[in-house]
Amino acid sequence: MNFNVVRKFLKGLRNQYFQAFVVLILCVVVNLYFSINENFLNVAFLNYSNIVNNLIILLIIITSFSIFLVSFYTYPQVRYFHIFISGSTFLTIFLTDSLQVFILPQIAQNYKNGEGHNAMILLCLLSRLIIGMGFLIYARAKAQPPKPYVKKKLVLLSLGIVLYVVFMLALAASTSWLPAVFVESRGLTGTGLILAIAGLALYIGVLISLFKQYQSSFDQLTGILACAFILMIFSNISVMNIRYKDDVWDMLCWFYQLASHILFMHVFYIDGIKKPYSLLYKAKEELNAYVSEMDKLVEKRTAELTAINKKLLADQEIARRMQLSMLPDVLPQNDAVTFSAGYLAAEKLSGDFYNVFKIDDMRFGIYVGDVSGHGVSAAMLSIFTFQKMQSLMEETGGEGMSIPSLVMNQLYDSFNAANFDDSMYEVMIYGVYNTDTGIFSYACAGLNTIPLRVRPDGSIQELDNDGFAICKLGDIYKPRYANHQIMLFPGDKLVLYTDGLVDARNENNEQYSVERLKNIILKNYKWGVDYLTKAVIQDVREFVGKDPADDVTLLIVDVLRPF
Repeated sequence: MNFNVVRKFLKGLRNQYFQAFVVLILCVVVNLYFSINENFLNVAFLNYSNIVNNLIILLIIITSFSIFLVSFYTYPQVRYFHIFISGSTFLTIFLTDSLQVFILPQIAQNYKNGEGHNAMILLCLLSRLIIGMGFLIYARAKAQPPKPYVKKKLVLLSLGIVLYVVFMLALAASTSWLPAVFVESRGLTGTGLILAIAGLALYIGVLISLFKQYQSSFDQLTGILACAFILMIFSNISVMNIRYKDDVWDMLCWFYQLASHILFMHVFYIDGIKKPYSLLYKAKEELNAYVSEMDKLVEKRTAELTAINKKLLADQEIARRMQLSMLPDVLPQNDAVTFSAGYLAAEKLSGDFYNVFKIDDMRFGIYVGDVSGHGVSAAMLSIFTFQKMQSLMEETGGEGMSIPSLVMNQLYDSFNAANFDDSMYEVMIYGVYNTDTGIFSYACAGLNTIPLRVRPDGSIQELDNDGFAICKLGDIYKPRYANHQIMLFPGDKLVLYTDGLVDARNENNEQYSVERLKNIILKNYKWGVDYLTKAVIQDVREFVGKDPADDVTLLIVDVLRPF
């Protein structure tokens, strides 16, 4: 024989069933002691047994009602059917014991002929049968999942309780019609023994069912319930040993039942109140842990997004500096013409661009433009245009840059050959000013602002600006850009600008407008081109009150008077 296996089995048995084993041994020892010392104990406790019994029954009534209250108020939340069964069972026990002690005066009056004690023993046996039947249903229902809260069950329970109370009141009216279950000095009759054995069988059945559940789950509450039914079994055994009213076995049976009710109270308090609150507390702790993890994750993601945003802002600033670096710091000039430019940066990266370059000693190339959208892509598109204009100047020389319509056509073709998004486009005006002839030739590619010619007398002329935007339609449409010419005389000024200037809005959503631009020009054109440029930019800045939503670009050509 392998003693290690046996030792492990006994150790596991002790750990699993230790409580039930201890309760069983204690009950056996107590019953043996009462059997051996029955006569002595009857004499010693005869004068006090009635008081002790009544006190014990009162405690049983309190615990029964407490268990009913716990079950009644927790069932709608937990919706376990076994909670409903337990509440119904203990409510019936509460009514039975209350009627027995407080509402059956006829029983106390009939103590002399024994009918009263017979009725009390009958009630005692009935209450034990109710416990057995209730917990048989309880043991089966405990394995079931939660069920919907049904008011019909409460109605049926109320009806059953009413019928039971009617039965008890009939019992209070008369005990003569009751079957004989107990005879003084002889103990239980045949009928009483049958009822006691039936209760005993029910308890054993419940105990077996509870042990099966305990064996599969090792739930501590199931083990405590098993201990309670061991006490109930010995309570029934004590009833079977009663010979006289209020003898030691009568007191012992009530003591066993009180001990079992205390265990019942513990189980249903834990199962109905403490366990849900423990689960709620556990759920709260898990939720707090989850929230804490979420906070950490949010902090981590926020840090990552902050780092990404910083990098994006850094990249955006680099792109902005690249864009601004394309704009000329110093504009070329000669004795016949001078240029002045003003630029007011928007809050975001945009795509305004301008430039003035010498084609030869007599001619100057001039362009102002705007690309669609904002951000890095818009800035890159403006840089693309600047570089393309430079490359055209290097590739074609002065003659290639002297006809504005041809330059627009080449830009359109280059834009469509590039891998830009279909939604992107740009608008611009490109012109060539010849200082010998005074002719300004220009072509417009969709720039939606009107070039303004300012005469020395303050009159302002609006120039033509028709033309098709440079966009990704090269596969289906080839625009024909037209050359326009205008003679600029000494003292004339030509004002070119983007829509960011005239479309700028203030905090009242009022537009700056072309009319306001003309008024500023009329007030300041006599003071020189640089002064005029600064006056316009300053007026726009004051009008908007903050950085504008779009870039503001202004380029003024000033034809000088001869000395």
